[in-house]
Amino acid sequence: MALKADLYLDRIEISKYLPQERCNKGCGFSSCGEWLQHLKEGTAHHTQCRQVNSNLSYALEVVCSLDKVVPEIEITQHPVTGILGLHEINRAGLESPVLVTGNALATQDLLMALLSTTTAPFHLLFVDCLGHTVDMAMVYEAFLPERVLDAVMQSDLALRVRHRQLILPGVTASLKDELEVKTGWNITVGPYCVGELPLFMGELWSPPPGAV
Repeated sequence: MALKADLYLDRIEISKYLPQERCNKGCGFSSCGEWLQHLKEGTAHHTQCRQVNSNLSYALEVVCSLDKVVPEIEITQHPVTGILGLHEINRAGLESPVLVTGNALATQDLLMALLSTTTAPFHLLFVDCLGHTVDMAMVYEAFLPERVLDAVMQSDLALRVRHRQLILPGVTASLKDELEVKTGWNITVGPYCVGELPLFMGELWSPPPGAV
């Protein structure tokens, strides 16, 4: 039986996105923690909290049902490469966020499955890390600032967006300062687990028609 890759779902920090300090218990539960537990068990609904806007509420629903959204990934003996370069999702424009990740096929499959839950526009920049997933690319030193810069330059990214902000996976946090110096772009370190991305993007995570 093939081994399944660790998707780091246990690292998702849902509670930090909940309005615990201003909670009025309008959801009918004694605390955000209790409500969250019932959400995970399917005995509560994401719309019960009136302290979050509709898009963030929908993002919460997506994250609580990741087992139905993202595929299981088998561990392979050798890296399997996907596509490289800049790709637009949902008619990305000049103000759309830029998500940066590696060129492992498994990583791209996970990200695209997650992005299928939203109409939010994104630019996706796939960096050559020899087909390793980003966590393993960090171990093997295959996810490098120089390769991020190459991807930015080769894609003419500076002409495709007005801002100078890149969002990178949380596992690359140690490279933040070096990446900013090397690329000249501002780096936002995103969540460790890609499954947390809907909550991280917050109100930008707009649902498809009929999803809410």
